[in-house]
Amino acid sequence: MRFAVLLIALMVAGCADVPPQMIYVPADMLPKVAKPSQNQARFAGQTLVVAPVTGVGASSAQALSGALLGASVLGTSVIWAKTFREALIEGLQDAALFGNVSRAGTSRYVLQAEILQQAPAGYGATITVRYALNDTQSDRDIWSEDIAATYSFSLNPATFLAPGNTQYRALMRACGKNIESLIAKLAALPNVAAAQ
Repeated sequence: MRFAVLLIALMVAGCADVPPQMIYVPADMLPKVAKPSQNQARFAGQTLVVAPVTGVGASSAQALSGALLGASVLGTSVIWAKTFREALIEGLQDAALFGNVSRAGTSRYVLQAEILQQAPAGYGATITVRYALNDTQSDRDIWSEDIAATYSFSLNPATFLAPGNTQYRALMRACGKNIESLIAKLAALPNVAAAQ
């Protein structure tokens, strides 16, 4: 059994590019946000491209080792940057701030995300991401900010008996909270579509 898991791990680590439809985004990573009304959408009718996520977890080998060891070895949990990107795309699409959110193509707006920190600790975790929203028409960032989010579980028999799994789930939920904060900050930006 261990040999089979190791063999699969080596095959996945060798994959340079995984199709987006093969990337599973756990519900814990998705933000809990309400859709704005149509007239509140800050970037109504605009397309947003989410660039590949960089930083901690961008290495397939690092993320795979974190996923395989995360449930058993404390402090090794890492969210894969590609999974985080898919969660960003899904969360931003569901929030309906933009007319469309995509992985590639030409668009006026490009969102860049660099994961600065993924820190599981105790029964919780923190993730810090540097975001930049680029306006390709003016070729400048119109907004950028580092957003940190933390999630912690209270001590109970389940968290006590499986602290590694608890840290990984806390990291996923911290990702969801981080994306929630991003959406709230983007929604608070001036109405760019009206200024065109």
